[in-house]
Amino acid sequence: MSGDALTEAMYSKRKASRIPARAEKRTAARFYQLKSGHALTGVYLKSTDNRPDDHCWWCDPENISGTQQTRDHLFKHCSRWKDQQTELWARVKEATERAKRKRRVGGLLADERCSPAALDCLWGTYVGRAAPPVEETWNSEGTRPDLYSYRVCRRTGVAST
Repeated sequence: MSGDALTEAMYSKRKASRIPARAEKRTAARFYQLKSGHALTGVYLKSTDNRPDDHCWWCDPENISGTQQTRDHLFKHCSRWKDQQTELWARVKEATERAKRKRRVGGLLADERCSPAALDCLWGTYVGRAAPPVEETWNSEGTRPDLYSYRVCRRTGVAST
């Protein structure tokens, strides 16, 4: 096999999923960052010396339990995102017939069948992003309110009513 044919064969087997590429740009960027291990998580930010510790700022803001903020923690165990996790893993099980405990988050992000559920989970949460600057952009259940009011609040810096 010639060099060009070998290179073409290698790249034809590694086709990127088109589902994340069609998502909202911010959500798709977080998806790819989480997939590559370069998202804004406690562990990554500590490894790049941008945070003094790697604890989860969503469920353990005072660092009482010492819970590391990893991809696995955010998608499976973080108490802040329990409702979104329940929906995510129900959709993943429906699509793949594999339960949450048998799935690694890296595999979840690599499996094209799971991409829509993972993207919806990311869109509805701040997983993979720094802590929100203004608490008014979140309701009491910890979910994102109306997207329009969220964007207006972020652009103007004025909390929407």
